[in-house]
Amino acid sequence: MTDLNDIIDFDDLDANERERLERVHALLLQAGPPAELPPALAKPDAGAEPARVLHLPQRRQRVLLLAAATVAAVAFGGGYLAGHPATFTAERVVDMHAPNGGNALAVLKIAKRDGGGNWPMRISISGLPQQTQRTAYYELWLTRKGQPSESCGTFRVHGNTTTVNLSVPYTFKGISGWIVTAHQPGEAEPGSIVLTT
Repeated sequence: MTDLNDIIDFDDLDANERERLERVHALLLQAGPPAELPPALAKPDAGAEPARVLHLPQRRQRVLLLAAATVAAVAFGGGYLAGHPATFTAERVVDMHAPNGGNALAVLKIAKRDGGGNWPMRISISGLPQQTQRTAYYELWLTRKGQPSESCGTFRVHGNTTTVNLSVPYTFKGISGWIVTAHQPGEAEPGSIVLTT
């Protein structure tokens, strides 16, 4: 019989969790070991016919594949809509501009902190060039004392305006603003600043 203290370090647990684990351990000891496997089930029946694979007619296969694809699309769409609601209520709106007077602009919207402690954010960017290399990207940063401190996420742009949903767990106390940097392959982080508050 194993002592529960040999298995679990109770110093890291609160009293309720320790009590729950001790109850479960006592029940497992009371139940005893599982029954032995009956010899009849230990090896397959030697006289049994091997299983046959039944092939569906090709038309029925297509119907089943189409039905499976439809179910997958509906599940994906429902999950996307649940995770990305159509309405986004901003509690704070931050305008961003190119630091050198360029044409790039962005609007960063920050919603109310969610139940998990994350801050949903939506950034709409226009005027930034589309990346030509597949490993190039832009990155949104929080700044503290004017220096990039925490990444809020990476993205790529397409078309005239790109809108990206992000979420961060950081506190915004003590931040001095936000920046967007451009990251090219081989460059050190955080990259050159292309947008700032």
